[in-house]
Amino acid sequence: MKPIIVLIMSSGIMLQACEQAPVRRTEMLAEHSGWGNEAAQLIKAGYLTQGMDQEQVEAAWGKPCWSCTGTTQGDWGAAWQYATQTVFFDKDGKVTRWEAN
Repeated sequence: MKPIIVLIMSSGIMLQACEQAPVRRTEMLAEHSGWGNEAAQLIKAGYLTQGMDQEQVEAAWGKPCWSCTGTTQGDWGAAWQYATQTVFFDKDGKVTRWEAN
């Protein structure tokens, strides 16, 4: 019985996370109308491009894993780790690249 409850609860959490992405993207785009049409289309689709700032990445992909060892900051810039990718930012907070974990 307990494994079934855990499975049901984890499925609910996963579904909730999936449902939140479109809402988050829409809300953040409404708050930042100055981002432009190209950035807005990329964010709506959940894509990144070089030069995006940290708020745009958060809009597209959500908040990074703050407890993960891949989420770091230094003199060189920052790295945000997600479940399958790590995004790298320069000193100015702009995306330089992302790669699979």
